[in-house]
Amino acid sequence: MRRFRHTLMIAFAGLMGCATAVAADTDGFKDEFKYVSQRHWYVSNGWSNGSHQSCEWRADAMAATDHGLKLTLSDRGGQVRPIGCPELHTNDKFGYGLYETRMRTAEGSGLNTAFFTYVGPPYGGSEHDEIDFEFLGKDPHTVDLTYWTNGKATEHKVVQLGFDSSKEFHDYAFDWKPDSITWYVDGKQVFQSSAGKPQPHNPGVVAISLWSGSKEEDAWMGHFDYKTPATAEVTWAAYTPPDAACKFPESLKCKQK
Repeated sequence: MRRFRHTLMIAFAGLMGCATAVAADTDGFKDEFKYVSQRHWYVSNGWSNGSHQSCEWRADAMAATDHGLKLTLSDRGGQVRPIGCPELHTNDKFGYGLYETRMRTAEGSGLNTAFFTYVGPPYGGSEHDEIDFEFLGKDPHTVDLTYWTNGKATEHKVVQLGFDSSKEFHDYAFDWKPDSITWYVDGKQVFQSSAGKPQPHNPGVVAISLWSGSKEEDAWMGHFDYKTPATAEVTWAAYTPPDAACKFPESLKCKQK
């Protein structure tokens, strides 16, 4: 575990200001990534999160296709790291509600495919809150589930998936409420935050990334030694506000009825 390992080193006016758990877009969204909307998404390019990351974010490391978003980590770096990797996140912040994606993760020691929410310094509020799905390529049969409250990793659980997430597409979701977070894999509950624990309460951006760790992350992610490009794919990503009705048939909200 690493504090602020997801820190998004950007600053622009649209993300500044105080935070309460109210969604920026009360209608929610579902994106199938036929193209990457600059109005909705910010694509990271030409920088790195820090010394724990051995790649730099590159806009050309992702591509929208007829089947969704393709993420590629490769030796096409150049500005601050020799390896290039992809990250994008929403321009708006979102609060309580249902967060979902369908994806295939990357395989390989030292790799991390992530779907998460994030808010905190150096932008958008003084508190760091975060909710994570992190798939470590060293063992694609597991997923790391974590949530952060005011800069502290409150709880962390490694879940056995029962399948290889790098070989197949699966549905992943978490339902964030004021007093709990519940994670789901293919519609089945796999973890819920403990009662009485501090819960995240600040709205954050929705982010998707594929990155490689440096030696600082070897104990957690495994050693990274670049040999060949690694890919992950995202069929869609979605957010549904707490009181909204079922919006699309693939949604957990529809299946729970």
